Amino acid sequence: MFGGITHTPAVNLCETLVNITPLGLDKVFLRDSGSVAVEVALKIAFQYWISMGKPHKNKLLSLHNGCHGDTFSAMSVCDPVNGMHHMFDQVLAKHYFAPVPEIGLGEPWDESDIAQFTAIITAKKDELAAVILEPIAQGAGGMRF
Repeated sequence: MFGGITHTPAVNLCETLVNITPLGLDKVFLRDSGSVAVEVALKIAFQYWISMGKPHKNKLLSLHNGCHGDTFSAMSVCDPVNGMHHMFDQVLAKHYFAPVPEIGLGEPWDESDIAQFTAIITAKKDELAAVILEPIAQGAGGMRF
């Protein structure tokens, strides 16, 4: 965290990132870890809905088997059953979880594979602030999303 200060290599990196991204993407927010990056992304989602006058949109949808970090908001979207943060379940915010799709890369699409995911979005759309997705390891076969 730069905490109001910076240095030339960071400025150069940010300028390079802005120069290689599409027009309109001209802000860079640097973080020192994945957990903090997830934490900040969740805060941005919540801040957006608060600023839109919809503070009730304060729930998240994540996939089972995910691990998003060790900060409190990041832990709240990690798998509540199989994850390593279950000991904090009494103090973490409660969110929604859907099964990980079973379809692997290159396999034919089957709409039923995301039926529960779709059902949660449909039923909870008025309270969902964001959907958290990440690649899930599938072993030698590659990654699933």
